Amino acid sequence: MITRPSLAQLAAQVSTSMIARAPFGLQRLLPRFPQGSVYLVLALAGSLVAAPQPNDEVLRAQLFLDGSAFKPGAIDGKWGEFMRKALTRYVEAEGNGDANFGEKAPPKFDLPFDQDKPLLTSYTLTEEDKKFLGTVPESHAEQAKAESLPYESSLELVGEKFHTRRDFLKEINPNFDWENAKPGDTVQVPNVATPFDVQAAIDLKKQTGEAEKNNNLKTEDQKPENERFSLVVDVKEKIMEVKQGGELVGSYPITPGSKSLPAPIGEWFVKGFSWMPTFRWDEAILHGSERSNDFYQLPSGPNNPVGIIWMELNHKGSGIHGTEAPETIGRTTSHGCIRLSNWNALDLGKKVLPGVHVTIR
Repeated sequence: MITRPSLAQLAAQVSTSMIARAPFGLQRLLPRFPQGSVYLVLALAGSLVAAPQPNDEVLRAQLFLDGSAFKPGAIDGKWGEFMRKALTRYVEAEGNGDANFGEKAPPKFDLPFDQDKPLLTSYTLTEEDKKFLGTVPESHAEQAKAESLPYESSLELVGEKFHTRRDFLKEINPNFDWENAKPGDTVQVPNVATPFDVQAAIDLKKQTGEAEKNNNLKTEDQKPENERFSLVVDVKEKIMEVKQGGELVGSYPITPGSKSLPAPIGEWFVKGFSWMPTFRWDEAILHGSERSNDFYQLPSGPNNPVGIIWMELNHKGSGIHGTEAPETIGRTTSHGCIRLSNWNALDLGKKVLPGVHVTIR
């Protein structure tokens, strides 16, 4: 005769690690039940034997791609345009699978990820986070007077830190009061390999200083050799590909220019970098005209219009940069430039050097 454990005995065996392995939809519900309750045991037991939910598999694949060189865009557990394009390029680069993905998520992702790695992890807000929070004035005139353009909320800061959307953070933290978040509060976040830290960009600015301008390159003749990587921007696909020796080794979702001021088609190179840049807000330039005397110099910060880096191209007024609105990548426009999320801009800026060749087509 088989002796089955009682519900009380099962409840006593429930551990934090078991909860972490549950599907993220279930993880969202578990905190509503008292630890060791019958409901918790039944829900958790069912999760451990049931087939993974489709969104779990999508989220797991997103996290894998985000940790690779083929970036899927903001993590939200949903199959979408940029995840499909990242997965297609990853499979093509690896050369070991069918890269023909449609509008619906495949039933299974043939990726070498760790099935036991939790999809979500905990993050505790810190006193250090507070220094990056503040208020961004509405008008450019008032913004120009500010010391910086910081995050406006803990929700915005945590979303960017963990490469995700604010609505997804709210979904996986249904009972958390984001408006009154404070240091010491703990939330659930996507378990990304490398959380974004705006301090890293600040440190890079301090380390490199004006030397990043690479002596302010002016002509093609002065272009330094940097053949390790090259960048290919496909304005129609809204994807930047990273090539090494002609081989595809990575990709990023982007916003490429606008109808009134499109990204410049052609062959270019990066003249230099500026980490944590200021931004000259000049309506004349943004509408395709020459510089005017009516402008505002906006301070640096994660909510600066060009984000945490400006990579200047040898085409007047054009560059590759971050953004203050990562959720709009690929869905809005950028005035003649190539825009990435700040976390991807940091990754790219640490990967390439001034002089890197850029093809825009």
